Amino acid sequence: MKNISLFFLLSLVFGFNAIAQTPKVELCESYNKETGKTSGLYKAWDIPKDGGYIYIVYNQDKTIKDKLTLDVQKKNKNGDFVSYDTKTFDNDAASSKKWAMYDYLFTEAGEYKISVRDNKNKILATTSTDIGFMKDKTDSDDDSDDDAKDTYYYENTSITFGDDVKNAEVIGERDTFKLKNGKVDLVALLYNDDALKCKSITVSIYNGKDYETLVDELTFTIESLDWNWVKLPISVKEKGNYVVDIYNNYDTFINSGYFTVE
Repeated sequence: MKNISLFFLLSLVFGFNAIAQTPKVELCESYNKETGKTSGLYKAWDIPKDGGYIYIVYNQDKTIKDKLTLDVQKKNKNGDFVSYDTKTFDNDAASSKKWAMYDYLFTEAGEYKISVRDNKNKILATTSTDIGFMKDKTDSDDDSDDDAKDTYYYENTSITFGDDVKNAEVIGERDTFKLKNGKVDLVALLYNDDALKCKSITVSIYNGKDYETLVDELTFTIESLDWNWVKLPISVKEKGNYVVDIYNNYDTFINSGYFTVE
């Protein structure tokens, strides 16, 4: 009876590890350049009519030691997925990373199947996506700019943290803060080279393992579409690593920033 119980427990452990080690490939709006953690995941994407870039990020639990290939298939008129494009990930085995990224340019609408292969042509992970074109601006649209509905418009934004913000300059800039009297008050500066072109932004604050715990969600009004920066007061009450994900009023992803509370 003990042997059966032990076998059952070992099966559960190995079964769990097998699930945890399953490689995955994802299309995302942003990713952590240190860990490869993705954010802004969708099954369907709208791109400009002249094409748009989407991050394709591959993750696995073991260090990547060989070159990886990105295999792109597109569904044809008969409903079959056929070979469309092949790219090589620019991953360096010496970096000891467990993830790889390719900034892929989509230029055609359609249904796609994305696979990652190893150097022996074995498929490691697969996903699918629908690519569509953005709608043309019409007279019925509001007075905002279509740029605000495209996450790639915000690719040059930055998020910095500190004690205060004055005239788009962060005072006491840093990304590590000390917990005092059970609380930390800090500010984030969201800055864009061009106008933000949105009426409000929502800041979602996460912590915990893999940043899966929502700590707080704040909405800030932007008084002018011409503003290119905004000061964002943030308050947290626990030690740990945090990420802030920022979206505008069109639910368009703008950027992510990371800070630590000790």
